Amino acid sequence: MKHRNWIALLAALALTASLLAGCGGPKDPIQQPPAPDPAPAEGENLPASDSGPLPSKEEPPEETVPAEEPPAEGEEPGEPAEIPLEEPVPDPPEPEEQAPSPEAAPEPEETVPEDGAYTASVTLEGGTGRASVASPAALRCENGQFWATLVWSSPNFDYMKVDGERYELISEPGSNSAFEIPVSAFDVKLDVIADTVAMSEPHEIEYTLYFDSATLQKQ
Repeated sequence: MKHRNWIALLAALALTASLLAGCGGPKDPIQQPPAPDPAPAEGENLPASDSGPLPSKEEPPEETVPAEEPPAEGEEPGEPAEIPLEEPVPDPPEPEEQAPSPEAAPEPEETVPEDGAYTASVTLEGGTGRASVASPAALRCENGQFWATLVWSSPNFDYMKVDGERYELISEPGSNSAFEIPVSAFDVKLDVIADTVAMSEPHEIEYTLYFDSATLQKQ
């Protein structure tokens, strides 16, 4: 009987201890709501949340400066081109009074040689080189025009041509051929033609005559 009472007493104590442990024991601390995150500093990205993206502060776009092209290898960087300033347009100059042009000096009048008889050296070129003419030759001047008496070294010439004009013999038969022809200029080679009968058939041969004005002498 006593043994049963002790067992019941022990069971009662164990139950009481378990009840006291459930009521008087340490309780779970009350969970506090999490503190809000501190506001991000300016320029920091906001963390994403389930409630959606927060409105971001719009910033003005930065101005982009075009980058200068680097100079080619071996070239020195050039200075920026300067924009030339517009220069003021000067007023047009007033027209100057033109000085009267000096009168042109009168050209010297050509001197007309006196009429009369002259002599001058003459040189013959052309042909076979076997014929020649007498030098100095006799000349006459009439109204400013010179005429030369040309005497050949052969009697075999029967006429001459000067500027397409034909001139006949003035010499006696059997003597050296002589012709009076015009002299159009001095100190230049004048083209003439002399016809010879020394061959089997007559032949016109081209020559040049040169009258030297430095040797011109009046008789």
